[in-house]
Amino acid sequence: MKSYPKQSISSDTLVIVASVLFVLLWSTGHIISKVGLPFIEPFYFLSIRFSLSALLLAIISVVCRVKWPSDRKQILHVVVAGILLHSGYLGGVFISLYLGLSAGALAVITGIQPILVAVAISCVLNEHVTQRQWFGLVLGFLGVTLLVGERIIVAGTTISAVFAAVVALFALTTGTIYQKTHCSNVDIRSLSTIQLLASAILCGAIAFLYESREVEWTGMLLFAITWQVIILSIFAFSLFSWLLRMDEALRVNSLFYLMPPATAIMGYFFFGETLGILGFSGLIIAMGGFLVVFHFKNSMIKSNNVS
Repeated sequence: MKSYPKQSISSDTLVIVASVLFVLLWSTGHIISKVGLPFIEPFYFLSIRFSLSALLLAIISVVCRVKWPSDRKQILHVVVAGILLHSGYLGGVFISLYLGLSAGALAVITGIQPILVAVAISCVLNEHVTQRQWFGLVLGFLGVTLLVGERIIVAGTTISAVFAAVVALFALTTGTIYQKTHCSNVDIRSLSTIQLLASAILCGAIAFLYESREVEWTGMLLFAITWQVIILSIFAFSLFSWLLRMDEALRVNSLFYLMPPATAIMGYFFFGETLGILGFSGLIIAMGGFLVVFHFKNSMIKSNNVS
């Protein structure tokens, strides 16, 4: 039995570390959004966040002299993916939280994403989904369903808040597949700058047309904006884009099964949100589904490297 190449092991380790960091950072999104939303309306909040993020990334891109896409068709692909991943996904997230959906329940709904991605990539990206991986995905879906039963049905969340969360779910799923398919060759920094600028314009237009744009500037709101600009829009999303390039879409998106437990734990410490037996069981099952998808895929990759 031969030992694994150092480069391969190093690359696998880097992906795992980046994956864990992405889960922790991305899970703070719902929490920090809920912290800031009492002081500002959703799309005005997003327009400020996206504008500042785009400005900061543009400066970084110019200083680093990154390559910008010049083909109009490629730019259009970048914009479409950005509208789905930023405006569509986060717009739905912010509205659902604004309408009273708990951070934990929101994470549960968007946690269904991996099963949708698995179905899509088997048709669009021709990534083979094994029977074991399907078992893990279904297991994760079952766990998410149990959480939905406790956190949404029992809590009596409004239909409009749930609908906004579902819109966010499908926007994230579609945007992930679209970006994986059409934007893999674009520098992450220039890609994110263009996407954030397009999303800032769209969200700003929606805020101008449908919101009062009144803001209560507090320390909590400034903290929420700063965190979302630097940590989420730039660092966490860049990690997500990098992981999509380094790994299969299925494994990257199986990370979203870890968002509900991570967000639920944060929700408990920040807002006192608790889980009953049904919800806790759902968390355990969902995490088990993630481990099946990730572990078995990792085992198959390693076994293929052994002669």
